[in-house]
Parts: sequence; structure tokens; C-alpha cells
Amino acid sequence: MKIKELQLLSEALWESVKMDLSFFSPIQLFVKKLSEVNYSDPANLIEITMYSDKIDDFFSDYRDDNGDSIYIPPIEASKNDKTVRNISKIVKELNFLSREELLKEFSSAEAKPKLKSKGKGKIFIGHGRSKLWARLQIYLNEELNLETITFEAESRTSETIINILNEFLDNSSFAILVMTAEDETTEGKSRARQNVIHEAGLFQGRLGFDKVIILKQGGLEEFTNIAGLQYIPFSDENIEQSFYELQRKFKKLGMI
Repeated sequence: MKIKELQLLSEALWESVKMDLSFFSPIQLFVKKLSEVNYSDPANLIEITMYSDKIDDFFSDYRDDNGDSIYIPPIEASKNDKTVRNISKIVKELNFLSREELLKEFSSAEAKPKLKSKGKGKIFIGHGRSKLWARLQIYLNEELNLETITFEAESRTSETIINILNEFLDNSSFAILVMTAEDETTEGKSRARQNVIHEAGLFQGRLGFDKVIILKQGGLEEFTNIAGLQYIPFSDENIEQSFYELQRKFKKLGMI
């Protein structure tokens, strides 16, 4: 059955993409969604086709369509290109099937049950003005099935910052602080927002060094008031570079 093969190929591609989230950051979400689609519902063919097209467009940029023998594509692209081509081929074939044939194909697949996380408590995400934290939240919620809390979660107009932070401290079992280059020092260096540094100290005091991690954007000045905390570096806007190490940390702690 084509649909079963497509499901297996999509899952295999996602497993490969997870090994290098930095390289695949432009299509990471599309590959993940394609691997999680309910393949038992033919109504999802439009969604499947969209994801497949986005993924194939990305890989087409690394293909030697002109037969240039000098060109050597990145290993990340070349080792997955056959899988992507097969996915694209099957999706195109599905789009040419009659309604009866399509129903028969999709009826052969089973929807995957969503696994519940083993983690207890919530993960606090602290951040500055940069929106990179939202990509982290999607990864934690959708890929690792971990529950997160942020200041943006709900309206808290009547509460003070102190009360909100105390509530977060009481309900969190882990904290991740996304430190991005947003403020400038008198020496012209970049530093993280002071509220994020303050939150890092608060959660370290409550949860301990092992339960607080900083995701540190390249180019930030060093900070001494929270020395000793673990941090995972990432370059530019590529926060996905930190996801693999985060996953290892959560596995070590038994949270996933």
C-alpha cells in the first residue's frame, strides 16, 4: 500500500532530520508534521501534499539538475534525497487516484497515538524580546510532549510580576532561559535582557543548578552573576542547534 510506505518514509526522514536540526531548520516543522499526519484520513491529502512540496523545494536547491560533476551536495542533503524523492513520487501518485482508490489506500493506515511525557511539573521558558523562544516552545510541546509555562500563556493584568514569578517557581520542575543579544553595554558589547538573567538566578536558587539551562546566542558578553549554570550555545537565529543537547538532558533526567 502506498500510504503505508509514505508513512514509513516520513517517519524515517524525521528521525534523520532530528540529527541535524540546524541544517534542516527551514523545513524542520514540515518534516515533523508530515511524520505525524493522520494517514487514516483521506481529507489530509491536501496537507500532506503541502508538506511534501515544501520539503522537496528545500532539497531541490541541493540537487545537480545540470549534471555538473564538480558539484558535491552537503552530506545531510545527499543521504536523504532518495527518501524525499520517493515521498514526493508517492504523494503525486495519491493525488491521481480516484476517490474509491484513495479511500482504500488511507483505510490501510492507522493513526499513531500521541505519547504522554514522563516528566512531572512544567518547564518555564524565560526570554527577552526575541521570538526565538516560540520555536523552542513548539519543540518542547509537540516533539517532546513536555508542558511549558511562559509569561505569554494567559492574561495576568491584575497580578504583579513578583506574584507571577512566585507562581512559576512553585509550578516548575525545570527552567530554560533563552538569552539573546538585545541590549548594548557602554563598551558596545551585546548582552541579554536583565530580566532573563534575573530569572535565571531565581530558578537556580529554587530548582538547583541541574534543573536550569541557558540557551546562549553567540556574541553575548559573559555574565558572572549566574556563573556555574549550564548553557548550550547557538549561532545567529539557529536556536534549533540546541535542541539535541536539550533532548539528551531531558532523557538523562527521566523527563522523556
